[in-house]
Amino acid sequence: MSGLIVGSAFGPVKILPVNLKAVKGYFTLRQPVVLWQEMDQLPVQSIKCIPLYHPYQKCSCSLVVAARGSYVFWCLLLISKAGLNVHNSHVTGLHSLPIVSMTADKQNGTVYTCSSDGKVRQLIPIFTDVALKFEHQLIKLSEVFGSVRTHGIAVSPCGAYLAVITTEGMTNGLHPVNKNYLVQFVTLKTFEEAAAQLLESSVQNLFRQVDLTDLVRWKILKDKHIPQFLQEALDKKVESCGSTYFWRFKLFLLRILYQSMQKTPSEIMWRPSHEDTKILISDSPGMGSTEDDHQEEGTSKQASKQSLCEVSKGTDAGDPADDTLAHSSDIVGHEPMEEKLLEIQAQIEAVEMHLTREHMKRVLGEVYLHTWITENTSIPTRGVCDFLMSDEGYDDRTARVLIGHILKKMNKQTFPEHCSLCKEILPFTDRKQAVCSNGHIWLRCFLTYQSCQSLVYRRCLLHDSIARHPTPEDPEWIKRLLQGPCTFCDSPVF
Repeated sequence: MSGLIVGSAFGPVKILPVNLKAVKGYFTLRQPVVLWQEMDQLPVQSIKCIPLYHPYQKCSCSLVVAARGSYVFWCLLLISKAGLNVHNSHVTGLHSLPIVSMTADKQNGTVYTCSSDGKVRQLIPIFTDVALKFEHQLIKLSEVFGSVRTHGIAVSPCGAYLAVITTEGMTNGLHPVNKNYLVQFVTLKTFEEAAAQLLESSVQNLFRQVDLTDLVRWKILKDKHIPQFLQEALDKKVESCGSTYFWRFKLFLLRILYQSMQKTPSEIMWRPSHEDTKILISDSPGMGSTEDDHQEEGTSKQASKQSLCEVSKGTDAGDPADDTLAHSSDIVGHEPMEEKLLEIQAQIEAVEMHLTREHMKRVLGEVYLHTWITENTSIPTRGVCDFLMSDEGYDDRTARVLIGHILKKMNKQTFPEHCSLCKEILPFTDRKQAVCSNGHIWLRCFLTYQSCQSLVYRRCLLHDSIARHPTPEDPEWIKRLLQGPCTFCDSPVF
């Protein structure tokens, strides 16, 4: 059903017809549908429409919510075989002041409202046999941020965070002289809930669930290990399901674990040091005697040597056994950490190689479907085939069959890439870069594995890999490949 929900400053709420002839699966209203018709002088604000599924009626429905003064108006639209059913009512007793902002979580239909006195209400819809009802809970921001005034709220895409715009409240019965607007964040989910939602996600895209991954990142950085229940559940998903989404999730966890175990630098790298070296600027030969300068320089060198000797004697006078014990304990504690980091690094490289091989198989499948016999494309097909078959431990029957069909099509042709600077052949020995015999290095596009021999290219948000820009000579199937997200982190390429 298509329509535009419109509110009024006097109270009524209507759905106006909108013509959508070109969109399949929708029908257009012939006349407006009145959701609330009383002229009660309560202005309508913050209209939200949430698509839901009714578990008792076994059909899709739409929940329309709107702020009207200090109340929340809701209307449930059910489309059944009998036609359109409209159920509406108001939720009262939420706020003592008018609602200034309202937001909704479109995944589970939870509605959040706030008034200017710093109180936020969480409204959870519960379906009944015919319509629904709301359970509401109070979130006191004063317990978290102190005395504040709220001006607006918004919920993250997957409902992990609630963003609140606040200013300082009253102190000792007086308003502040200046207003400082701040954006505060409140977590709405625990780490366990975020991890479970990522494992059972129907979206299977890490970038679209970045608020959930942020909760997981914070937990691993804080505890410096991956929880056992998450590791076991993810291993089961990887073994039972062939989706690369769980491999990317595993790569994300390993990278955060590696980052958490790295030693943080004791000094801030960008901050300049104040220990500047002093340079003796001697006068010109005609301005003074140089013998005095040499004498002063000699005395200063002797004094510095004496002070260094005194410092060394002072350190030798202490107990040498304590220094050796402390040094040996640092070495013993440092070696297991390096071994752990090397082990995590090996796991990261193994997961990246698996994701690379899976994407290579997809690229070769596109090449096989869209090319004729002995056709030269911009994709180094023979190099990708040789790279997949070079590892003796990699035994994938699907890849071997696909490579066999492609090599038959190529009819012993190789179509190698050439360096644009020296015209030498670029061998395909590395998935990240290509190096010719003269030492010219070109980075490879992670979407098509072609060497990017230009000054302009694209990168994903996490800077995992680079991708080339599509050219007018590229066929449509290569342009579609270049529109894909990053194979390691699901982020778009810019």
